[in-house]
Amino acid sequence: MLNAEEILRQGIEQLGLSDSNNIVHKLLIYKDILLKWNKSFNLTAMRDEKTIIINHLLDSLSVVQLIKENEVLDVGSGAGLPGIVLALHDPKKQITLIDKVGKKAIFMKQVCLELEIKNVDVIHGRVEDMDHTKKFDAIVARAFSEMQMLVDLTKNIIKTNGYWYGMKSKKIMEEVIVKRKNFLEIHEITVPFLKADRYLIKLKHL
Repeated sequence: MLNAEEILRQGIEQLGLSDSNNIVHKLLIYKDILLKWNKSFNLTAMRDEKTIIINHLLDSLSVVQLIKENEVLDVGSGAGLPGIVLALHDPKKQITLIDKVGKKAIFMKQVCLELEIKNVDVIHGRVEDMDHTKKFDAIVARAFSEMQMLVDLTKNIIKTNGYWYGMKSKKIMEEVIVKRKNFLEIHEITVPFLKADRYLIKLKHL
């Protein structure tokens, strides 16, 4: 049976990624910090290290090659997913993480401090209250309830020709297709070791 590190390494290889920027070591530390904090702050319902690696870290890694934009906002980032993973994979990106829950914002700041992540800003607050003078190339959400709501709340802080990305299950994906006129692309995502349908919805801001 594979241990947690072996699952992560094999998963990264299956995704066609490399251990650039010492990402395996950093993600394992990230996992350990999450497990430690989760005992007190309930950041995620998943408490087993292998489940966290598969359902959180590999799930987030599965989209890093599809989100190519440089200035990215991760809405409702929670424990920092996928934003921290995007930042670790590509230090040239500038990632902003926002969450309305204070303990989650504090956790994300602590992860960035311990891993010395320089290309991440963490905001505690609601996305609808953000300064509209700051515009992003892309806005991503992994656990946001509805794509329509994400678009409505962030349309003033995305650049023209920017993109919204929603990481979704099949059921929600079908809902999105019906609702959005500027539906652009659906990417079916294969997450190593995860037996579940995963999709990345991509919408363009016109």
